[in-house]
Amino acid sequence: MSAAVWSTRTRTMWCLLAGAALISGLVLACGTDPWPTESSLLAAALRSCDAPAVVTPPRGGGHPALTTQEAVPLDGTPFAVAISSTGVTYVTQAHAASAARADLPSTSFSTPFSVGDLPSQVRMSPDGRTAYVGNQDSQTITYVDVATNQVVGTATVPAGSILTIGLSLDGKRLYALTDFFGVYIINVRSRDVIDSIPAANTGSLLTGIAFHPFTPCMYIAARDEGKVITIDLRNGQVVRTTAVSGARIQNVAVSRDGSTLFATDIERSELLVWDLTAGDAPPKEYPVGTPVRRNAFDVAVTPDNAQLYVSTLADGKVYVLDRITRALVDVIVTAGSPRYIAFNSAGTHAVIPNEFGWVTFVHAGASACAPPTTSTPPAGGGHPALATQQTVPLDGAPFAVAISSAGVTYVTQSLAAAAARADLPSTSFSTSFPVGELPSQVRMSPDGRTAYVGNQDAGTITYVDVATNHAVATAAVPAGSILTIGLSPDGKRLYALTDFYGVYVIDAADRTVVDHIAGAGSILAGVAFHPFSPCMYVAARDEGRVSTVDLQTDHIVRTQAVAGARIQNVAVSLDGGTLFATDIERSKLLVWDLPSGAATPLEYAVGTAESRNAFDVAVTPDNAQLYVSTLADGKVFVFDRVTRALLGTVATGGSPRYVAFDAAGTTGVIPNEFGWVDFVR
Repeated sequence: MSAAVWSTRTRTMWCLLAGAALISGLVLACGTDPWPTESSLLAAALRSCDAPAVVTPPRGGGHPALTTQEAVPLDGTPFAVAISSTGVTYVTQAHAASAARADLPSTSFSTPFSVGDLPSQVRMSPDGRTAYVGNQDSQTITYVDVATNQVVGTATVPAGSILTIGLSLDGKRLYALTDFFGVYIINVRSRDVIDSIPAANTGSLLTGIAFHPFTPCMYIAARDEGKVITIDLRNGQVVRTTAVSGARIQNVAVSRDGSTLFATDIERSELLVWDLTAGDAPPKEYPVGTPVRRNAFDVAVTPDNAQLYVSTLADGKVYVLDRITRALVDVIVTAGSPRYIAFNSAGTHAVIPNEFGWVTFVHAGASACAPPTTSTPPAGGGHPALATQQTVPLDGAPFAVAISSAGVTYVTQSLAAAAARADLPSTSFSTSFPVGELPSQVRMSPDGRTAYVGNQDAGTITYVDVATNHAVATAAVPAGSILTIGLSPDGKRLYALTDFYGVYVIDAADRTVVDHIAGAGSILAGVAFHPFSPCMYVAARDEGRVSTVDLQTDHIVRTQAVAGARIQNVAVSLDGGTLFATDIERSKLLVWDLPSGAATPLEYAVGTAESRNAFDVAVTPDNAQLYVSTLADGKVFVFDRVTRALLGTVATGGSPRYVAFDAAGTTGVIPNEFGWVDFVR
């Protein structure tokens, strides 16, 4: 390929990419600033791959604002992603032989469509009309018509598994990188293999590919050999092989000005950085996340050339780094195992498939939860005076509690498959009645007529008629243990938080699962609702993080992680201004200011600083105080809600679990798994 042809094709590619920027209202035009000039591209195309050109990239791109994060469920192991210049987004489903489509800025997926077996990579043509899907073990690349989402052809390679594919900048050549058979070069139009680069020259297990934006050079990664191979596309010759001792190089990317080559070392979880203008200089190495094997996976450069995104399989995070300094800018907590990363042309959206069953969209879109509304809470509530404390025996390991507006109090007995009832102000319990196995949580409907009891390992929620104390129905979830349940403030939706299967959304009236919220993590132990905005907060205990769910879409829009914490439960102040959480690992109260969007909570010690202590947190009905129960100390600590000053201590003994208040706030009810219930007034 001649330098003149390469420069013309490169310029054509830049012009095609203008579409998304024009749509977003930016004034851009081919042939005028900010596009590279014909002479600069021609000069770049004449450069050697030993010293490729550095050219100012087109202006107009950006990077995601990180203000909104949505985790959208998608089954079949979401894996690779490609986005056209108009925002058409294809995500492959590796174990479903299919892909799904979203049209940005929408984050809703189409019905999946067939794209061939084991689709492990996808690329979009520069004009956005065709998607190319690599079918790993079928030795094929499937052509998909983007207008119809239908397969229209295939290209086949002679041998090997296609581990990834690359598409030349002009869209005329496909490069099929294989396991042990090098690289096959395919004419896109004819779908024929027209050349190859043998494994003797490239190495094996070729997992990563990137193209220089201005000089005709291709970079491929031979993963287990820890090598990056530079190929001159004018003659198909290998011009450099760079090995990194101890590394396994998964993927590669080139900065948009052509100055820097980046690679992920999946073995040591590092980012490797080469200055392409420095010849054979070794890479600089930067740790990414936890230094464990099979962690750092993909690296992608934002359209404005300002940031790097690095996904990590073991950490379940995407690290955002400054491209020049490599300083950490932010961390996107996706949970699961995030795979490839793609940006739309304007740089406003990042799309991150997650093999655990969802796709994370990161953008600046508006959400009712960012920030939520604050308002004056209803008047009339109070808080217990702490003048009296009555301890009432109850066997079967009393655990959870719910109180209706009329004072009907249900306490679950987790080891007796039962619950008992007291009608406040009375503290006498009824004869226990069956509510299903391992009843670990209970909620009351707003009208007080129905109680909902989560049966942990049965995967069911038992409906109890409060008038008779009889179980009248159950709702079941498809999988998992239900660790806790939440009930929407209007009483229309139940939320079943599971161990490893996310959150199931249940229509309370017809008892059917109507939605599923993925991406919140595992061991989902705590749930709370905002009093004025449609927002739910979910705690992933052992991951030490809280996810914010916009209940208008059932999408996660924010995730906040706390290093070293195990977050057991959450609560929201009655004015909607503050989120509270208990850290059971370090026995702390964590406090986030919601209007400011603060990522880092304030931390307050609660009782003895030992593991498995601070458990529940509850806000009194007058919004004045916080009650925090402690399992190891056998106490409930009472704090001023605003200052977090300690106001008093309720010595319960044993291990107090959940805390609830009657509507007037005169009585606090505290089940204790050692065999009693404390009533505080």
